[in-house]
Amino acid sequence: MDSIDSEGCDEDWDQDLADDLIGSSLLVGLTYVDPEGALLSRRQIFGIVETVDAETGIVIRTGEGDEPFTVAPLLDAIEVGEPGLYQLADQDRIVENPDFTALFTVTEPRRN
Repeated sequence: MDSIDSEGCDEDWDQDLADDLIGSSLLVGLTYVDPEGALLSRRQIFGIVETVDAETGIVIRTGEGDEPFTVAPLLDAIEVGEPGLYQLADQDRIVENPDFTALFTVTEPRRN
């Protein structure tokens, strides 16, 4: 993904948090819904944050050889990770003590 629609991104960009994210582990929960809010699917992404930019987003390296995954640069959605074990729903993988977590809801655009 070259760029993302950053409309609605943080008005007051927190550069200190952006800097702290780089090199940290991030567990992201994505919920995809239709325009009426009905659940379409869920996905979890885990990896190491490579870059954080107010315009191009948060780039996460999910594994060796995998393409990086980019999420919106909404720093307000990011929280310090709670210690513990996290089972990734769509994989047989367990994540232990992520540095940060984030939850995003992605709404499918209305089609005419």
